[in-house]
Amino acid sequence: MIDFTRIGVRLLVKDFAKCYDFYTEAMGLVPVWGDRNGPYTSFTGAAGAEPNFAIFLVANMALYEGYAPPQNGGGDQVQLVLPCDDVDKAYIELKAKGVEFLGEPQTIEDWGMRCVVLRDPEGNLLELNDSGSA
Repeated sequence: MIDFTRIGVRLLVKDFAKCYDFYTEAMGLVPVWGDRNGPYTSFTGAAGAEPNFAIFLVANMALYEGYAPPQNGGGDQVQLVLPCDDVDKAYIELKAKGVEFLGEPQTIEDWGMRCVVLRDPEGNLLELNDSGSA
């Protein structure tokens, strides 16, 4: 069995600078490697922590041998989950920064947590929740 020591998420984006600004300025993520010029930047949720999220300019996927973009134009298939201490506080803070949400924070009793869903500038789904895990 392979021992995966770390698992991360990389979103493929078309407008790198716009997404970089969203994740740094609106969401408050800390860039660890790379910058606004792209084509890659890794982030963490707090200074000094290991990066576990990145954005990558989708046009650069051509670097990978055998890669071809999907032709089906399918819908949502990935959701980035960002646990936080206070969903309602995060909602108010992000809303003040112009972030648009799909709805208001809600409690999902079956899951035992509060959550709220939004989209980044490229339409990727994000969930803020207070569960402490993805």
